[in-house]
Amino acid sequence: MHPVTRTNPLPLAALALAVGGAAADGGQQSELVVFAGGRLGAGVAWLDALLVLVAVVGATGAGLAFGHRWPVLLLAAAPLDVVLLVAALDPPANLRLPLVVVATATRLVTLLAVLAGAQDLGLPALVGFAVGGYVLGGYLPGAHWLLAAGALGGLLAAAVRRPTDHRSAPAPSPRSITDGQPETTAVPRPSPRPLATAESPQSTVDRRPLAIGLLASLLPLLPLLLEGISPQETLGLVGFSFAAAALVLGGLLGWRSLAWLVATALVVLGIGLPLGVTWQFAVVGVLAGCALSLVPYRAFIAAALCLLSAFVGSSVPGVVFAALVCVAASALPSLIRHSSTPVVFGPLLAVSVTAGAELILWSSVTFAGQQGGVLFGDGHVTVPLLCAAAVLAAALGIVERRTINS
Repeated sequence: MHPVTRTNPLPLAALALAVGGAAADGGQQSELVVFAGGRLGAGVAWLDALLVLVAVVGATGAGLAFGHRWPVLLLAAAPLDVVLLVAALDPPANLRLPLVVVATATRLVTLLAVLAGAQDLGLPALVGFAVGGYVLGGYLPGAHWLLAAGALGGLLAAAVRRPTDHRSAPAPSPRSITDGQPETTAVPRPSPRPLATAESPQSTVDRRPLAIGLLASLLPLLPLLLEGISPQETLGLVGFSFAAAALVLGGLLGWRSLAWLVATALVVLGIGLPLGVTWQFAVVGVLAGCALSLVPYRAFIAAALCLLSAFVGSSVPGVVFAALVCVAASALPSLIRHSSTPVVFGPLLAVSVTAGAELILWSSVTFAGQQGGVLFGDGHVTVPLLCAAAVLAAALGIVERRTINS
C-alpha cells in the first residue's frame, strides 16, 4: 500500500472523471430541484418528493460521514452510473421515481466524494472544476453521456491506494494551496494527527460538518409543510428561512467559510441571467477557470472575472462559469482548515442558492409587480450580484495575502 500523494496521477484522474457523474442530467435529477421548493414537476405527489428528500438526506450523510474514504464512495457510485446510463437510453415510464431517487443520491454522493478528495489532496482547481461542472449540469438536461465518464472515474478509484496509517500521509504544501504554485515535493507533517481531526489539512469530515450538512439537507421538508398559503407567501417564507439557516449553519464553520459560501452563491445566482448560454461556451468557461485557478492570486483573478462576467457576459457567455470556478478554487485555503469544503459546496451551497432565488422572485412579485416565470428579468438583478461577488472575493483575497505575509 502506498500513500496517495500529489505525484500519483490516479487520484486526480479518478476525481476529474467522476465530476461527469456529478454533472450528468443535472436539470432533472439534481437535489437542487428538491431544495427549490420540493417540486419535481407537475403532477408529482408530495410523497414522491418526500422519497427524494430521504435520498438527499441519506446521500448527504453518507457523503460527509465517509468522505475520508472518497475512493470507496466513487467506486460504489460507478455501477449506479452504469445503470442510469442504460436506463437513459430507453427510460421506462413506470420507473421514473426510482430512477430519480437513485440519480439524485448518486449525483450528490459523487459531488461530495470529489470535493472530499480535492480537499484531501489540496487541489484548488479540482474544487472549482467540481463546483463548476456540477452547476453546469443544471444547464445540460439529458446529458446522460456524462454518466460514462462518472462510471469510469469510479472504476479508476479502485486503483487509488489509501495509506494504512493516515498519520504517515504527507500533507499538501502550504504554498500549493495558498498561492496556486504547483507543488514539487511532499512536505512531511511535523506533528502527525489522525485523519479525522478538524485541524489536519488531510481531514475531510468531522462531526460538526456532518451535523451541519444533515441539518441543511433537512430544510427541503419546510416547503412540503406549507399548505394553505399563497405562492407569494411561500416564496418569502422559504427564502427568508433558507437564508437565515444558511447564515447560521455557515457561520458555525467560521466567518471565512461563510464569506466564500456567500460569494459562490452570488456567482451561481449570477449565472441565472438569460444570456443564451450554450453548453459549449459553458464548458470552455469551466476549463478556463480551472486553468486560471492554477496561477497565483486566484482570489483577485476571481474578482476580475466576476466583474468581467457582469458587464460582458452577454458577449462571452462562458466567462461567468470561469468566474464561478475561480471563486470556488480560491475558497479552498480557508475551508480546508475546518474540514468544511464538502459541506459548504454541497448542501449549504444548495440552500444558499435556493434562498437567493426565492427571495429574488418574492421581491419581484411583491415590489415590482412581476407575475413570476422569469427569475432575473432583464438582468438588472444579476449585475449587482456579480459585482458584490467581485468585491467579496477581492476583500477575502486581501485578507488571505495579509495572513500569509504575517
